[in-house]
Amino acid sequence: GKEGIETIMELKQEHPELPVIAISGGGPDRHVTYLETAKFFGADHILTKPFSSEALLHCVNVCLSH
Repeated sequence: GKEGIETIMELKQEHPELPVIAISGGGPDRHVTYLETAKFFGADHILTKPFSSEALLHCVNVCLSH
């Protein structure tokens, strides 16, 4: 029942080492602002829908390698 940004902030506060990938499928302008905000509040990677499975796997691999 929470918004994504609020969830990212809480996760990073409680578990700063936890990698977060923010994904948005909002409108053509909305997702850019949302994803920039998500990155500002702690998302390690961002993906805009639609995205390829290769892009998702890359983000996951980078997160797991740290």
